[in-house]
Amino acid sequence: MSEAAPLSVKRLLEQVKARLEPPFAAVCVVGEVSNFRGSGRHWYFTLKEEGAALTCAVWASQQRFLSHRPADGQRVVLRGSLNLYVAGGTITLAVTHCEPAGAGDLQARLRQLEADLRTRGLFDRPKRPLPSFPGRLGVVAALGGAALRDVLEVTARRSPGIDLLIAPAAAQGDRCVPETLLAIQELQDPHWGCEALLLVRGGGSLEDLWAFNDPDLVRAVAECRIPVVTGVGHEIDTTLVDLAADRRAATPSQAAELATPDRTALAADLRRRVEALTAKTLWRLRGLETTLNLLVDHGLNRADPLAATAARFGFLSQRLALAHPSRRLDGAAARLALLRQRVAQAASTAAGDLDLPRILEARRRLGPAALRALQRRDQRLAVLAERLQGLDPTGPLHRGFVLALGLDGRPLTRASALPSGATLRLRWLDGERRATLD
Repeated sequence: MSEAAPLSVKRLLEQVKARLEPPFAAVCVVGEVSNFRGSGRHWYFTLKEEGAALTCAVWASQQRFLSHRPADGQRVVLRGSLNLYVAGGTITLAVTHCEPAGAGDLQARLRQLEADLRTRGLFDRPKRPLPSFPGRLGVVAALGGAALRDVLEVTARRSPGIDLLIAPAAAQGDRCVPETLLAIQELQDPHWGCEALLLVRGGGSLEDLWAFNDPDLVRAVAECRIPVVTGVGHEIDTTLVDLAADRRAATPSQAAELATPDRTALAADLRRRVEALTAKTLWRLRGLETTLNLLVDHGLNRADPLAATAARFGFLSQRLALAHPSRRLDGAAARLALLRQRVAQAASTAAGDLDLPRILEARRRLGPAALRALQRRDQRLAVLAERLQGLDPTGPLHRGFVLALGLDGRPLTRASALPSGATLRLRWLDGERRATLD
């Protein structure tokens, strides 16, 4: 017997369509809504239960007849007909009626898990801050996935100097939980030096992300030695590991942004700080320059009020040194030697011995007369020195007295010269201090 001729794909699907659609032209099915898309004219979503899924569509012409609009996570009862789309080879339930059937099984299980884990305190621990400038980050993600690619791109753009240690783990399925647990345990080992851990995965339905609600995985994230940032799914997706993590990001890209500093922002902030410091330094220098100019203009470098007295005292000291008895004595000795020479010459040329007694008498009287003149001048010089010492303004300072001066440097001779609370300068022998009057 010869074999039947093979059918084309289109012919086969047309035969299936002809046999499939009539028996299921009016079916009623219950399940959980997932991946609802209401953009455009038609509505598309998936009706799921654990281990099975059915594509559903609500055509624009039927939407106004529905008493209830389906939404993600709802458990609904649908009526409609099965359609086989030959061009795509897909089966779709064309919905004509929708009514709620209570909360979805997965949502109910999720709430029950969250309540159980919250009672254990896994979500109430203090959240740890992320390192400001990490040197190495650990990443748990599926190799070749969009989540890992996003993390690598964001990190290379923001902080190319940070090391990334990648621990691959399946993003869903039976291998997801054990591989993720092993990756977290390995990356938090101090040997690797990771300062924070990124747990990332791309978006998906509640069923696709269900592994990240596993209690063991949630406990591992909560008890991790280093801070954990989760970026599981998209912004609308929230799993239990997000509640246990130290920081939750809406997407894997945002998780990388939270864990890494932006070198462009850091450079801009550094430039701003340098400019602010430079401006403040210049402003301070200009202020000091202005103050210096004002002090110079108001006579900061003018002579001390006691400078005139000190100069006069120095002039008198110089005169006193010139009038010292030793200088006068040296002059008198020189004149005496000259006179002796002249007397000797006169004595050698004198005629006879009649002038010799007179010369000897004059010589005898000359010595005491010169001595008496020197004594009188010495006494007068001592009197003048004592008077000059009395005029020295620093003399009383050697005896423990204090010289009171006003802020302008003039001596204060009366107690009424300054009011109470005024500031004055007190000068001692070894320096000055300022004081305030009671």
